[in-house]
Amino acid sequence: MFRWNMSLETGIGAIDSGRRMLIEAMADFFRCLDDPYLDRRTVAERTGAIFVAMKKAFAAEDAFLAGRDGGETHQSTHGTLILAYVDLCKKMVPKIKSAKQAQQTCLEIYRIIDGGLYHHLKDEVLFYKALVRGRKSA
Repeated sequence: MFRWNMSLETGIGAIDSGRRMLIEAMADFFRCLDDPYLDRRTVAERTGAIFVAMKKAFAAEDAFLAGRDGGETHQSTHGTLILAYVDLCKKMVPKIKSAKQAQQTCLEIYRIIDGGLYHHLKDEVLFYKALVRGRKSA
């Protein structure tokens, strides 16, 4: 389950706010997995909410990183994550015809979210904290 906690905080307000919204959208998506009436519309709404939150969170990070060393590489990673997510959703969501297919699709999307997106957020916290420390000492 995805939950916001202090270990995900970067110390940069705009970034933390965007990331918190993204984690909440991911948690909302996860909760729908047990819905016995899960359908294509619900999956599309939840995956769409993740996409919107992802764009906002990454835009805040990109704005912060503009002109900093490593910013372009980091922004490239964001682009790759967004494209992979959108591609997967475009391929899978329209094919949903039953609750069972909806749940299988959600599980596949969950694997991508958990294995890629969530770990990306978790793994880069120290990077941002180091930038904040460097900014304060400068």
